[in-house]
Amino acid sequence: MKKKTIIIAILFVLFCLPLLGMTQPKVLIDAPVFTFEPVPEGAHIPHEFIIKNSGDTPLTINNVLPP
Repeated sequence: MKKKTIIIAILFVLFCLPLLGMTQPKVLIDAPVFTFEPVPEGAHIPHEFIIKNSGDTPLTINNVLPP
């Protein structure tokens, strides 16, 4: 009886642990590319990229650098 309980517990852990890792952040960018029109040299042209997290856990964005 103890062996069956241990085997069932081990199988339960093996099958359920991968499911815990399924919740992840998911990045959703509405318009990932923006083409600027020709502008004078040195002009400051702002543009915002909207980034949403459609996942189940917090999204962390690190080390953002210009291309």
